[in-house]
Amino acid sequence: MSHKQQAEQEAIRLALGKLVSLGDWPVRCSRLGLPNLSTTGGSIRIAILGTELDIRLPDFQAEVMRTARRPAPVEYLLALHYLMGEVSLTPMREWITFREFPGGQFYWEPFLSRSIKPLIARIGNNQDLLRDRLSRFSAAVETLPEGGLQATIRALGVIDLMLVYRSGDDEFPPAAEVLYDACARRSLCAEDAAALAGRLCVGLVRETG
Repeated sequence: MSHKQQAEQEAIRLALGKLVSLGDWPVRCSRLGLPNLSTTGGSIRIAILGTELDIRLPDFQAEVMRTARRPAPVEYLLALHYLMGEVSLTPMREWITFREFPGGQFYWEPFLSRSIKPLIARIGNNQDLLRDRLSRFSAAVETLPEGGLQATIRALGVIDLMLVYRSGDDEFPPAAEVLYDACARRSLCAEDAAALAGRLCVGLVRETG
């Protein structure tokens, strides 16, 4: 097991330890914008990047809806951290950059390296390929007046991401930006915000969904 995998497993263990001490999950789910437990058979349902996790109470074991596979560790950890939130969350429809998270300015270059830079390197000016791969996430895609595109993706619970992508020309290279609904700042730390954007970009880079 790699150091990264060990760190993920330890983070999951710590998150589970905190979650089992929490109670009143019907109220907590309502506060976090998640489906009522009475409609889900008592399981927590949480959207994450085009899929939905089914998280069983009281042990918080999870599987991906419709496939019954276990979620990737980073997706599972993001969902657990979301459930630990203590503030009410509703979409604000205002957009912030990663720099606006506490510590985001310091972590800016690593954030680019794990998200934006690999995406641009793979997509280049091929917006048709990008549109096709955005369908993996049930994204709402719009064409920008200057010829680029923006895509809104339900990323985690009620938190949306917006990907803005512009092709390059003879003067400027392709450019991309990942924006977060401003409510994300009430729920995610910089590391979780970076992991969420990185997971999106990895899903757009890889050849199969």
